[in-house]
Amino acid sequence: MKMTKGFTLVEVLLVVLILAVLASIVIPRIASSAGDAKDAKCDVNIANLRSALERYAVANSGDYPASDADFQSDIVNNSAYFPHGAPVCPYGDAYVFVPATDTITSHSH
Repeated sequence: MKMTKGFTLVEVLLVVLILAVLASIVIPRIASSAGDAKDAKCDVNIANLRSALERYAVANSGDYPASDADFQSDIVNNSAYFPHGAPVCPYGDAYVFVPATDTITSHSH
């Protein structure tokens, strides 16, 4: 009887099992890294918006915008503050100015 070279079913199943275990470890880490990158980008965008808000206040005798609509029109969509376009939240949410606390928020992350 002639013996052919190849892998046995047990060897193939063992390799598939090892690959499945490795994938179950690696895939969640990759997904988590993508979320961390989005969070960091969002934090940078909010810092840039806060900087523009402070420059606006200096130029307007220390006054902040009276509403979120004023914030959007006077700062976010103003090419003097953002000549390359307004910051965009990586999660697709809008940045919101809260006049009562003079803070800028986005989604919860």
